[in-house]
Amino acid sequence: MKSAIVTGATGFIGTHLCGELKRNNIRVTGLARHDSLNTGRLEKDIDIVWCGMDGYDSFSGAPADTFYHLAWDGATGAGRDDEELQAKNIARTVAALKAAKRVGCRRFVALGTVYENLVPQVVLESGHRKADFYLLSKQSSHYMCLKLARKLDIEFVWATIFQPIGRYIKREQVMTYTINGLLKGEPPEFGPAMEPYDITAVEDIAYGLRLLGESALTKQEYYIGSGSPMLMKEYLERTKEVLSVDTELKIGCRPDDGLRFSFDWYDISAIQKDTGYSARVGFDQAVLNVAEWVRSGEKI
Repeated sequence: MKSAIVTGATGFIGTHLCGELKRNNIRVTGLARHDSLNTGRLEKDIDIVWCGMDGYDSFSGAPADTFYHLAWDGATGAGRDDEELQAKNIARTVAALKAAKRVGCRRFVALGTVYENLVPQVVLESGHRKADFYLLSKQSSHYMCLKLARKLDIEFVWATIFQPIGRYIKREQVMTYTINGLLKGEPPEFGPAMEPYDITAVEDIAYGLRLLGESALTKQEYYIGSGSPMLMKEYLERTKEVLSVDTELKIGCRPDDGLRFSFDWYDISAIQKDTGYSARVGFDQAVLNVAEWVRSGEKI
């Protein structure tokens, strides 16, 4: 892989992916909104094209080997519960795939989420949770693009992740809430925290994405993770240890949300076998990276 196009280039994961690609001598074209406040995070020799998500239908540019689609409105926060916004994300992902084919990309790599595995639980649930529309739209985008890629004859890879952590993490993420609270002496509150989690350094996510863009692959779906998942409670306790603070973790004071996760979802054997991937940064260092960034005062 000598060149790549990245949507969501100024976002949390996009910024780290662009850096990972450039450090490996890959030419990067980053797509970003005109109103993005984060372009200063990108390395200076990255080509920025002002193209928001609604501009993919008309996007044209120099051919690239791989097209990475990371952009997604409402991936965290209140936007997850906006059904119209999430429906737009499906159409935008389809448009991104068509753009990749139109400009001559060999491979399209899109970002999925482990939350897609919750769909069977969600559709059987009589109530409604705030993340339902988000995970349903992610799964719909997944399968729409899987079929469309076959129609267009372009290589398709769906890269699933779960809970990335690192510099530029979004404020709505559970680890941002946890680290902020612990550092400020404001005890963060949680439910039972007994579900299996896999919190992965964003640098490792970016590394895995690079490998999925340049390696000979045997599958169309891969999970990028730490390789050492734990119960959420264990992650919380380890975070407190790494930060060396006395702030209390209030585990069990919030109700159980009823969703059930599985260690099986965090299997990295496929990406290890096909690309040689293994996590390089690790959870402890990722926590320290977030803490350093929070202390710097830069806007989250």
